[in-house]
Amino acid sequence: MDRVDRLLALVAELRAASPEPLGPAVLAARLGVAERTVRRDLSLLAGGGLPVRVERGRGYVLPGPQEEPAPLSEVGSLMGPVRGTLDAAVRTRRVVRLAYTDQAGARSFRDVEAHGLVIAPYGEYLVGWCRMRDGPRMFRLDRIGAAFLSGRAAEVRDLDGLLAALRVPVPRPGDGAGPRGPADHVRARAWTLDRLEFVRSRLRDAAAELRGPARPAGRGPGAAALRGVLGHLAEWTRWQAAAVRSAATGEEPVPAGRPPAFPPVFGRELPYEVRERMIQDAMALRSLGEVARDLEEVLDSVGHWAAGCDDALWLEELPDPRPYGPPGPPRPLADLLAGWRGPLAHIEWHLDRLTDEPPEPPPGDGEEVWMVDRCPLQA
Repeated sequence: MDRVDRLLALVAELRAASPEPLGPAVLAARLGVAERTVRRDLSLLAGGGLPVRVERGRGYVLPGPQEEPAPLSEVGSLMGPVRGTLDAAVRTRRVVRLAYTDQAGARSFRDVEAHGLVIAPYGEYLVGWCRMRDGPRMFRLDRIGAAFLSGRAAEVRDLDGLLAALRVPVPRPGDGAGPRGPADHVRARAWTLDRLEFVRSRLRDAAAELRGPARPAGRGPGAAALRGVLGHLAEWTRWQAAAVRSAATGEEPVPAGRPPAFPPVFGRELPYEVRERMIQDAMALRSLGEVARDLEEVLDSVGHWAAGCDDALWLEELPDPRPYGPPGPPRPLADLLAGWRGPLAHIEWHLDRLTDEPPEPPPGDGEEVWMVDRCPLQA
């Protein structure tokens, strides 16, 4: 951890504990450094204006948010409220370094081009371009422990484009809205096709990470995990795409791609875990390349149909097919394909959770079969 990241982590720990103090031994253990390093860093921050106090026998403490000054400079950005630092980053188109804790509790340090702050039903988010992931990302403000306003300028990017790539649903007209013109279906179709291409590029990037002299394609635990995820995605995306198309046209569902041979019982009503085991067993007989091509063909089919289907379909609200239980409330076609619960969002959910270290397989399983758990389709 370099000095800037260590200072970010130190401020984040003090903010999280405020108004309670933290002792130097506790801070040193959390940061993995010596106590004298903690004291030296805090002395440096205090000299720069950080309002840290020392409580005898208890440790260091930062004042509450109501006592913090507004950020005025790069140094001041470590002293003021995180929200104020992000406001300044967006307003001045700057790169901000974040100490961010994800949903699983893992902390990372990343440089983000700040492009906007949005309020969603479940929290407030920073919308930006993550330079660590080289792509658009949303960061929940209450998970940002500290933020540092750098002197680097952000690239000029279109906020609407970032929001589209991040699956922000197409706005719907209010009740009683008048007739909608051609721009509605043109925009909805274009947004869906853009999202489709973005997801396909992420799939290509995930496969490319496994190529190279040190990591032969299709081999190793990383490849086994990716094949398990792609097998899951190929079969479930096949089902979702066919179900959405059937809801739109009223025709029988037609599965795309190359479905494997499943036992007859696969067509019956089965618990999610049983069906997923059958999918993984069938996909385990295929190479990583074969599974990837299957998913690619499914997405090709979605793209061809979305590009050429009737304009009127984009103006209707259609029943939301669910793998278990009755259909959900009606939604526009663009939302069904590219919105929060659609097949493209499902693919990205799993890609976001792929790491270099695949999860441990259940006892008794070989490394070639990986069960996909906690999937959104289980809900």
